[in-house]
Amino acid sequence: MATTATEDYAAIVAVRTPRIRIDTTVFFDVNIPQSDASPCDQFLHNTLQLNRHWAGLAAEEELTSELGILLLLGYVSAVEGYMRTLIRRLINCDPFTQKKCETLQLSYGAVLHHTDESLSDALLEETVFSSGAVIGDALRKFIGLENLSTSTKSLIEQYDAICQLRHCCVHRFGRLGAKNATALGLSSHAQFLEKPVVIRKSNMADVADLLFALVKSINNEVFGFVLKRSATSRLGANVGIGWTWKVREDRRRFKKYYSIFASVNDATPSPSERETYDKFRAAHNRVRSR
Repeated sequence: MATTATEDYAAIVAVRTPRIRIDTTVFFDVNIPQSDASPCDQFLHNTLQLNRHWAGLAAEEELTSELGILLLLGYVSAVEGYMRTLIRRLINCDPFTQKKCETLQLSYGAVLHHTDESLSDALLEETVFSSGAVIGDALRKFIGLENLSTSTKSLIEQYDAICQLRHCCVHRFGRLGAKNATALGLSSHAQFLEKPVVIRKSNMADVADLLFALVKSINNEVFGFVLKRSATSRLGANVGIGWTWKVREDRRRFKKYYSIFASVNDATPSPSERETYDKFRAAHNRVRSR
């Protein structure tokens, strides 16, 4: 028998029992195949989908606070998705990255249920790319890229500020907490403690522009690093992974790398596979495998 508020002072609000117990299996679609697009193109697709929710607003219209929060979460999630896909596909393709990760541990459940191709994704289960520092740490840990350019580091620092706003949205429904204010700069943000995040269209455009630049910069730096290493670094008894510098013999191997990083959906698509290979060969064709 239900207890009324007059019988129990703790029943200060009415509670309606949910109709059913939530079944989380209905929230997924097993029929959607894994995308073959490059991580960069997947990021572009995801962010362009987000753009459609606000880019068509009239000049005098502004984002509602709720929509601004949801879009911010979506843009950061797109960056996280890019990082996961990039690292996973490099582990599956690149012998140097595989060697870097060979001592990392997997859970027994991951080994039981992941396919061979997706098993590398299980290595990232404890990695959450919701701060700038994690991006740099993950590039070192999984790929071996120790040093990023000054410009990319600057973009990562700005991404970290966006992530602080994200934390406000996720954990405080869009209000600034003391920890987030301290990370952003307490002297300049103290006046906004417990105030709501307000994201205008111009702010959202700046966020999207920053994240586009961040992902593309990381994409270029990792591509350059991985290709150079594949030609010039020692792997066992050999130097590099055995490039012959003959188009016909290298085509299949090079295509695997090219397909991870190239973009066909960007406003300025990547150079062709052959053009990119020719530049790579011109830079490193004096390096032999032994």
